[in-house]
Amino acid sequence: MKNLWKWIGAAIIYIGAALIVILVMQYFYHTSDFFRSLFEGGALQAMPSAETAEGAAQAGNLAETTARLSFYILIFVMLLQLFAFITALWVFLNIAKSQEPYDIRMKKMENADLFLDLPLYFGLFGTVSSFIVMSFNPQISRLIAYSSTLVGIIFSVVLRVTLQYPIKQKLLGERIANANLKPGAGKQ
Repeated sequence: MKNLWKWIGAAIIYIGAALIVILVMQYFYHTSDFFRSLFEGGALQAMPSAETAEGAAQAGNLAETTARLSFYILIFVMLLQLFAFITALWVFLNIAKSQEPYDIRMKKMENADLFLDLPLYFGLFGTVSSFIVMSFNPQISRLIAYSSTLVGIIFSVVLRVTLQYPIKQKLLGERIANANLKPGAGKQ
């Protein structure tokens, strides 16, 4: 039953964080002309001829669709980054709180290293997914590529510096303290 509540709590945290990111980004998209212009700017290369009223309407629809697609790709990539960050935080804090022997916790630290690289992988995913937008709007595709890669690098570094390093230091300190407590450990 305790595990069920942990999973429910984790789901609430993930969903709550995702909703906050989505609502904040939607708010800025709808209220800030500058923010919206980041997604609408740039030359549309696949745009039909705007010589007629019908062509102008098609061009406007294509521009709006491309802007929304770009915006949703960026939101999705940022949600993946947030998911990776929260998951790594959860995994490493559970290792830090664990009462298992030193060797097992160090092995778990090695295995959990994957979670520190997830933001980098999701940043790469954002870069590759920005190529979808490139044929319609090269400006926004660069924004998506650079921002997803940058956020991935920042999250990965923050996780390594604030989680991995202190937890490893704590475990090594425990190892030394436990070695000194064993009978005959200080004698040569």
